[in-house]
Amino acid sequence: MFGKSNKSPFYDIGRSPEAADYLASQLERLMALPLTAPAEVERWYEDCDAVQKVLQMQFPQFEPFHEVWHFFADADIRGRDTGYRHRQHRLMSEYVQHLRNEKREG
Repeated sequence: MFGKSNKSPFYDIGRSPEAADYLASQLERLMALPLTAPAEVERWYEDCDAVQKVLQMQFPQFEPFHEVWHFFADADIRGRDTGYRHRQHRLMSEYVQHLRNEKREG
């Protein structure tokens, strides 16, 4: 009753294998981009906007795990706060693993 739950902490809606592949690869790409200079942060947001547009156009039924939206919005904070960056990257990396594992199991 009080043991560790096998239920995933990641909840999303309308995920297809194609949407999972796309988002997983884009999250990894975005996490690899530098955020040390203001121009890099601006470029990150431009790349992120392009990812969001593809999600809306190609996968309109897919609503990712809610923390993805925080990741999309918080590049400027991650550029200033390494602890926050590490926490968000760890969470997004775990979600990427979830997307890839769920696709294989489904």
